[in-house]
Amino acid sequence: MERPLQRGAASPVTAPSLRLAYGWLLFAVLALVFAGIFALMVALARTPVIEDLLPLGSDYIYVALVGHVVMAFIIWFLAFEGFLWVFTSTIFTDTAMFSPLLCRVALGLAAGGTALIVVTALSGLGYAELANYVPFLLHPWFYTGLALFAAGILLNVVNTLLTVIKARREGAALPAATFGMAAAALCALIAFICFGLSGYNHFATEKAFFDFDRFVWGGGHVLQYTNTISMVTVWLMLTTITMGTSAVGERTAKALFALYVAIALTAPFIYYFHDTATQAYKESFTTLKWGLGPSTSVFAVLIIFLLVSKRGTRFEGKGLPWRDPAFSSLVLSMAVFGVGGAIAATMKGVNTMIPAHYHCTIGAVTIAFMGLFYEILPLLDRAVYSTRLARVQPYLYSLGIILFAGGLWIAGSHGVARKTYGAAQNLDTTWKYVGMSIMGLGGLVAIAGGITFVLNAAISMLRRVPAAGGQESAGERWWLAGRQGP
Repeated sequence: MERPLQRGAASPVTAPSLRLAYGWLLFAVLALVFAGIFALMVALARTPVIEDLLPLGSDYIYVALVGHVVMAFIIWFLAFEGFLWVFTSTIFTDTAMFSPLLCRVALGLAAGGTALIVVTALSGLGYAELANYVPFLLHPWFYTGLALFAAGILLNVVNTLLTVIKARREGAALPAATFGMAAAALCALIAFICFGLSGYNHFATEKAFFDFDRFVWGGGHVLQYTNTISMVTVWLMLTTITMGTSAVGERTAKALFALYVAIALTAPFIYYFHDTATQAYKESFTTLKWGLGPSTSVFAVLIIFLLVSKRGTRFEGKGLPWRDPAFSSLVLSMAVFGVGGAIAATMKGVNTMIPAHYHCTIGAVTIAFMGLFYEILPLLDRAVYSTRLARVQPYLYSLGIILFAGGLWIAGSHGVARKTYGAAQNLDTTWKYVGMSIMGLGGLVAIAGGITFVLNAAISMLRRVPAAGGQESAGERWWLAGRQGP
């Protein structure tokens, strides 16, 4: 940062942006609240007697599953990224937002659409379509809610990119974090283009039925670029906050971010060569997943190298700050992401190895976002409600994700098919049973970690209380020191 940022305040130029950043962050936390509610509903839908009290009875599990996935892995991610887009494009550059009104409209549309999705799922309206990346409820309310949410995100993406262009024209420097989130915004824009091309292909070729899975297949893959870039950007921020120095040089970081975008730019051309009904279409987008590896690996190696070099020298020889949730979240996010990559290298067939892989990758994104949340609060004139819970929570959630994914990997390696439940899983061998049992235990631990974060985060966001005893977080000390942003 070129200028220090005082607690709970910004320069007169960026003060409106800080309020909007708070709005997006609160929206993200509330999305996780409802994700937890739907996770509970999934469990209740499999509980005797109670299942009969729910809409659709035991079949409500599929509706609740759609609600959970949409809230936890789509809305939570994009809402937090909405916060990052506002924060890095304005506060980091000390530049006024291109259009605060457009950002408010975007937040209103996204929040309103989410409310409609929640009402639809809680009411058990529509049948569940468990498409990859974006599951659906076959009901007009759900379609409308999802469209409103998407419109809000698109407006925020456009506003962010215009703000970054405005900052450059005004001569502002673009720190790596700002550049990274601009790259994430570009990938989100590419994803929207892919969704549009997919829809056009479906209707222009007059297909016999609308295939939801193939409709979201392309854009869903590209959105993983947005999520991964955002995660890596947060890694850089957490490294600078906790270590007091950057792990990756500005030029190197920007080149690596540009590589993500260059690969993602090839996605829309797939629609020119392949119809969405073909296997080649699906395989082409599946191949794009390998484009996430090179840049992410370099970022991770450079960060690990810095951490190893700091071991034993940080904090007057006391070692690395493992009790700091920002630091533990950084390390655990990289570790869980690495496990997901290792699982991807072993995947064969259509089985539970696939969800084992993507639960690690999306879990890693969530862990990183949670870690940054704790450091951002003082800048929004808020304090962490319980520092004890904050210290434990990253370990609890990460352990749950590893157990959950490990169990799925074991079960999948012995032939358990994905998207099967109950007797359909055919747990006829010891290893299948062991794998799914470990998965269940991991799910409970991960839910406990998620609940811990949600309660701590929600209370912290709603209490306008400065940090206890005038103490500053590591993140705030970084900001107040006026160090160059990550």
